[in-house]
Amino acid sequence: MATVAIVAATGRTGRILVEQALIAGHTVTAIARQPSSLDVIHPRLTTRAADVLTPGSLDGLLNGHDAVISALGSPGRGPTTVYSTGTATITAALEKAGTRRLIVLSSAGLGVPDGAHPAMRLFAGLLRRIMRGPYTDMARMEHFLATTDLDWTSVRPTALNDKPGSTARRVSLGATAPVGNQISRTDLARYIIEHLQDPATYRTTVAISS
Repeated sequence: MATVAIVAATGRTGRILVEQALIAGHTVTAIARQPSSLDVIHPRLTTRAADVLTPGSLDGLLNGHDAVISALGSPGRGPTTVYSTGTATITAALEKAGTRRLIVLSSAGLGVPDGAHPAMRLFAGLLRRIMRGPYTDMARMEHFLATTDLDWTSVRPTALNDKPGSTARRVSLGATAPVGNQISRTDLARYIIEHLQDPATYRTTVAISS
């Protein structure tokens, strides 16, 4: 079992990541600006308050962890630096803690894989226009991660929903092949926890859908 820190643990996806990590038997540190809003109580769960948009806010909080998961997300469609700034703060703290493993959330909409049918290409183009602000910052985040020596993974889910988990899953390592249109947050969280320390996912992007 691993000791895992989950950043932005009180968001819709962050909460499920906390739950799935505990179900898998891991010890979890949930980090958020207001961790008291996390309605989960467990003997293997610790909560910590921090704002990742403030440089240095995570210093010392990631010590002793085997892996860190970032569930950071932008609340709107406008310009943002949540992904890139938050990831830079996490990375700086990881370097001080001596931890190499980092998993971040991005979006399958960042790229259109070879073999995608015309309708998918059209939809992806429209989505990139609508989500230009968040997507631009996600791309900055991924470019930044590529310059680090961390064992990072950028997981790119398709449209997220709150349906129950299922056994159906389509995964593309390197995000080079088409996947489906949607994925439940539960399926996404399960995949991340199952591949928490999978070398095949290190230093690459992973597109995923149900």
